[in-house]
Amino acid sequence: MIIAPLAVLFSSSAAATTIEVWPSDDLFSAAESATAGDEIIVHEGTYSTQSSSGSWFRELELWGTAEAPIVVRAADGEAVVLEGDPAGSQNIINISGAHYTWAGFEMVYGSHGVRVAESTGAVFEDLHIHDTADVGISMNRVGNTYSDITIRGLHIHDTGGTGECMYLGCNDDGCQVMDSLIEYNYCHDTVGTSQGDGIELKTGSSGTTIRHNVIHDTNYPGIITYGTRGRSPNIVEGNVVWNTEDNGIQAVGEVVLRNNLVLNAGAYGIYAKASQGQVPEDLDILHNTVVGAGSGCMRLNDLDDPGAVDIRVANNALFCEGTAAIYLGGGVGEAVFSSNGIVGLSHSDAGIFLLGAVEDELVDPGGVDLYPSEASSLVDAGTTGFDVDQDYNCRARTDDAPDVGAYEWSTPDNPDGPVTAAFKDCGGDSDADTDTDTDTDTDTDPDTDTDTDTDADTDTGGSDGKSSSGCGCSARTAPSGTALVVLFLIGLIRRSWNDSSVVAGPLR
Repeated sequence: MIIAPLAVLFSSSAAATTIEVWPSDDLFSAAESATAGDEIIVHEGTYSTQSSSGSWFRELELWGTAEAPIVVRAADGEAVVLEGDPAGSQNIINISGAHYTWAGFEMVYGSHGVRVAESTGAVFEDLHIHDTADVGISMNRVGNTYSDITIRGLHIHDTGGTGECMYLGCNDDGCQVMDSLIEYNYCHDTVGTSQGDGIELKTGSSGTTIRHNVIHDTNYPGIITYGTRGRSPNIVEGNVVWNTEDNGIQAVGEVVLRNNLVLNAGAYGIYAKASQGQVPEDLDILHNTVVGAGSGCMRLNDLDDPGAVDIRVANNALFCEGTAAIYLGGGVGEAVFSSNGIVGLSHSDAGIFLLGAVEDELVDPGGVDLYPSEASSLVDAGTTGFDVDQDYNCRARTDDAPDVGAYEWSTPDNPDGPVTAAFKDCGGDSDADTDTDTDTDTDTDPDTDTDTDTDADTDTGGSDGKSSSGCGCSARTAPSGTALVVLFLIGLIRRSWNDSSVVAGPLR
């Protein structure tokens, strides 16, 4: 629970102040002096986090109110760079409080780009975080709660150390991110790190929506969520993930995975299994499209555990010729499978139908357009009753005969074009419904992360990080279309499949 200073709880009616900060000024002193309703506007230039004493330690508490938030932002149209320690001895900034916004900055070097302590009503928006020694943005202090957080329009890449773009929550319910929104973020190139997940939402975090993010070239899964420990489920929808070294999207349970695109995952496109004391339960995997994966499109473990209840796998389009469309690490249990279109081996005989070749079913898979062709067998082939009202493009689905996969066909050509690293436009802030691995597989499993958090944010100069081994549719630099096509075609290379490989585990 956040306890605000008395000055905030019993604030006077003094008028809010706009404070202009220039490179010759002390940005952090200005921010520290902010009170509810103040706006700190930072003008173009590079601002080092090193103080006159030589320390790189910077910590802010921002105590706004719902009616009068504090805003610290770059001036409109101006390039503002916050530069941390190139040696990574400290985080660029540690921040906590209530009802505040931190927006518009390029943030480079340091350990964590942004390390968040207990916060509610915080907004992190339009930040460019790169070349850090560890995580891009973290909310993982044990004992803290993070509620009503918005992370929108962040561009995070070339991280170091454990290297996650976003590390949200703690292992084993040690801290939680609650009732929050993570949308329109661009995460890429974490491959050289020891872990390098894209967006990681840890055990106990709940009620959080992860949507419309673009994630590629990560070392660990592009998106990974764990169980909520009985709290409200999370939602993962409308994201595109490609070219991961591990699984594309990984989950335990108490989550809805819908309308996502996954291409060329190094292991499985979508993978659900037990972790950190929870088995898959309350798990919906609906209307996703997966094309090309090193081990298979979808793997589901532990479905026959007595606790694995309320699991629905329906209306997914799975193209994994030469590997597995659906791999079950155990029995089916009580899981419901319905109208999953497949190319490749399936361990489930129920709830599947065969698709034609990917180049016939989709408009232009070589050009990374995964929209169904006009004659595709995906069209009108879905099962009703799963309450997925929109598709990947945020367009309405047909209630009486939904299409299988992430897209709903409406015109011969994809109305929103092929996948790129640029953000799609969903018409603004569209409404959204708001471990010990006993497998025999050989994939590198991120849920062995112990996260004892030895970060140096007390200005002791030690190593920072973990001890374990609107719409936001503004233009951003994106890989070329040619590069995307090359990455995609790699995932279409056919691999041999035989029964012995099914028993032994995934092909890597």
